[in-house]
Amino acid sequence: MMMNLFNIFDPSTMIFYLQINWISTSLSILLIPNLMWIMPNRFKLLKIKTLMFMNNEILMLYKNKNIKSPSFMFINLFMIILLNNLLSLFPYIFSSTSHMNFSLTLAIPFWMFFIMMSIFKNLNNMIAHLIPMNTPMMLAPFMVMIETTSILIRPLSLAIRLTANLIAGHLLMTLLNFNSLMLIIIFMQMFLMMFEMCVAMIQSYVFSILSSLYAKE
Repeated sequence: MMMNLFNIFDPSTMIFYLQINWISTSLSILLIPNLMWIMPNRFKLLKIKTLMFMNNEILMLYKNKNIKSPSFMFINLFMIILLNNLLSLFPYIFSSTSHMNFSLTLAIPFWMFFIMMSIFKNLNNMIAHLIPMNTPMMLAPFMVMIETTSILIRPLSLAIRLTANLIAGHLLMTLLNFNSLMLIIIFMQMFLMMFEMCVAMIQSYVFSILSSLYAKE
């Protein structure tokens, strides 16, 4: 029996001291069509079109730069988040992307990697980026503090954006389930499910695009 609304996000189901709920994140691998032995179908074509769309979007961000686009990295990030978001919409499947543990595990390594790359390969440009152009000298120390703070909170903002949007949708769907016998609630549930599918795709897109933008800076 569910004691409160937040029990749907409880990851504490344990067998042999293992939190089994987190294994659901690996189930998303089963949703990826393998190009070697699966015949062409609509699901595979949809996947290819989605990957091509993401590749074009990321290449547009780097077309005026003299660096090679890391689109492969961000496309994989997009697919991991998208499949886990969609998987969490199924009944009785643990929603891993609704937890900060999962979101921060994705956001912090990417952020740390590009910060370290900037420090070791382009330190002067990174320091100069802390002060925008045409900034008065009197405001320079404050701008450095503001830009440093904005850089430090980037992984936290990415993780909170992903987690908060998914938690809000799941909580609303759970609230409507209490009165699911009403006909109007059934139509609301159908509309909300389609809306949550859109949110799942949009949030995975936003997470990967913002990560690529931070990497470009």
